[in-house]
Amino acid sequence: MDIIRFSINKPVTVLVGIIMVVLFGLLGLNRLPYQLSPSVVEPDITVRTIWTGATPYEIEREIIEPQESVLKGIPGLKEMESDSRNGSGTVTLRFKIGTDVDDALLRVSNKVNEVRSYPDGADRPVLSATGASTSPVIWIVMKTLEGNERHVQTYKTLFEDEIRQHLERVEGAADLFVGGGRLEQMQVIVKAERLAAYGITIADMIRALSSENVNVSAGTMGVGRRDYRIRTTGEFKSEEDIRQVVLKSTGQRRVTVADVAEVRRDYEKETAMVIHNNSPAMAIGIIPEAGVNILELTDRVEDTVNWLNEEKLKPHGIYYQWVYDQRWYINGAIKLIRNNILIGGLLAITVLLVFLRSIRSTIVVATAIPISVIGTFIFMDLTGRSLNVV
Repeated sequence: MDIIRFSINKPVTVLVGIIMVVLFGLLGLNRLPYQLSPSVVEPDITVRTIWTGATPYEIEREIIEPQESVLKGIPGLKEMESDSRNGSGTVTLRFKIGTDVDDALLRVSNKVNEVRSYPDGADRPVLSATGASTSPVIWIVMKTLEGNERHVQTYKTLFEDEIRQHLERVEGAADLFVGGGRLEQMQVIVKAERLAAYGITIADMIRALSSENVNVSAGTMGVGRRDYRIRTTGEFKSEEDIRQVVLKSTGQRRVTVADVAEVRRDYEKETAMVIHNNSPAMAIGIIPEAGVNILELTDRVEDTVNWLNEEKLKPHGIYYQWVYDQRWYINGAIKLIRNNILIGGLLAITVLLVFLRSIRSTIVVATAIPISVIGTFIFMDLTGRSLNVV
């Protein structure tokens, strides 16, 4: 009753309040991310550290264990997994549903910085955030231009070295899914009879190649008032570097890789094949960050792809072809919702007019309907909701 009396006695105040609700509601609507379906995922944050030349045991002891000790107490953490392999280690943190990804990412970053030191030669940890059930929302395929006889699968090294970074930098892109392609690699084709003749085993050969292909820090050396960092750089740069590796030395005779094997630059074994419109291709899927506006992300990716086609890919005889995105579905769903709201509002006004038989009363109620709908956008924006079909 007091609200009714206040509204009658303070019409200007009520009008200003309504204008504020409409204004902030429209601002909230403009800020809402557009998605096909709501994001109900367990946010994942991955901490990846590269230490070239290190064994899985060294990665576990020197990197993973110190990181796990500082990360285990983060609020909202549901489970933590780690993976150690040659040259790199990964810690994956899965948080409870509803955890703010940006806040969790900041907490993880602060905790990782608490690790006192990393081994010489180890890179700084790289953090990335995704969702456990997130799948690509954009698909593009790499294909060769007419007249290019080179197989598109052999361009994966180019993609990893020069192209991938541009797609990962797109605002709102969390990760990439890459299907198909073969990385360039050095292959050592061993001749078993020659190995046996020199009394060398495969294990001996692997140890020799591993010990020579290194790039590690050797500490520091002080000269006067200056400290110089010493680094051993012995990574293979060419086939000849591998051929000259000494496997065995007896007196004046040195057995090298060239004596027992053939070294060539080739591509890794094919494990997956992508076919698009009856022609080979390499597929790339864009995985979004949680809560991102899919329409804006798609526009940004499209601009990046167009730029890559002209500036980076065309000189190599390849191009990206757009295959799939969710813009048509999202825009169609939003249009359908808008039409349903209009039809529902008109039907409600018609029913009110029939039963109330008063144009003035009907106008009052009809005005309250859109104001109420617009007002809900304020709370949707404040609670981080998205505009979707649900």
